[in-house]
Amino acid sequence: MIRIDSSIYELFRERDIYLKKLKQANYEENYEIFRNRYGGLITDAINAMPEEDEEALKAAMSETAGDMAASILSEYGKRNKVSPNTLMDLNFMMIYYIFPFLLKSGEKGDSFAAVLKDKWNETLGCNISYAPYEEIMAGFRKKLFGFF
Repeated sequence: MIRIDSSIYELFRERDIYLKKLKQANYEENYEIFRNRYGGLITDAINAMPEEDEEALKAAMSETAGDMAASILSEYGKRNKVSPNTLMDLNFMMIYYIFPFLLKSGEKGDSFAAVLKDKWNETLGCNISYAPYEEIMAGFRKKLFGFF
């Protein structure tokens, strides 16, 4: 099994920093901080997955994603359930930071994002999806005549 370095879970402990004032300017800055701090760990895990055998790659992705989701459930859950407020924050971290990074990481990153989404939803009992960084940035409301 390919393990994502345990320090990646620090990201979830730091979620208040990343989710505070979630607006376009803050998100752009926080995404860069995330990318610089944790991008190498995620990239290393993706690059360690086997390339020569499609079945081995799928199995490694499934096992890694399952392990990550199970670790989060173990860390934040009680009786196999994460509280709704905590789960919302964890989901936001996945949607705004982890998935966009994976989607910028090439074909393996795209594939791993799909597997991770499914394992995350199955393990944590939620229904999240993902979008590329550019779509998320485009989704922030722009000021109109200096208002809003």
